[in-house]
Amino acid sequence: MKKIQGIHAWLIPVLLMLIIATTAGCVLLAGGAVGAGTYAYVSGNLKTTYDASLQQTWNATLKALQSLDLKTDEEEFDAFTGVLKGNMADGREFYINLKKVTAETTEVAIRIGMGDQKVSKTIHGEILANLQ
Repeated sequence: MKKIQGIHAWLIPVLLMLIIATTAGCVLLAGGAVGAGTYAYVSGNLKTTYDASLQQTWNATLKALQSLDLKTDEEEFDAFTGVLKGNMADGREFYINLKKVTAETTEVAIRIGMGDQKVSKTIHGEILANLQ
């Protein structure tokens, strides 16, 4: 029984240090950028939230598409949402949905074809670069 207590004596502090270290790293990652440290992949959409207004994020998104030579077929924008639709050179459709979360945060969901995460991440990277 004393042996188990001895293991617990060093195991619990080690586990707590690991938890703190991994949590602290995540906080630093998320706080280091303009709010695009974490992505969620849901139903083919790669989502993240930017620490920028809807208008700023809309402008950064349009600039990102222009720099990647992606042309839109449809653009809709109001005080709460923005939608961009178009086709890539290979024929796949892209959809970008922006949603105002607060006055200074905007959620952006990108879907390429059936859900190309790599291309979606590239577009998110361009948006983030335009916001900095």
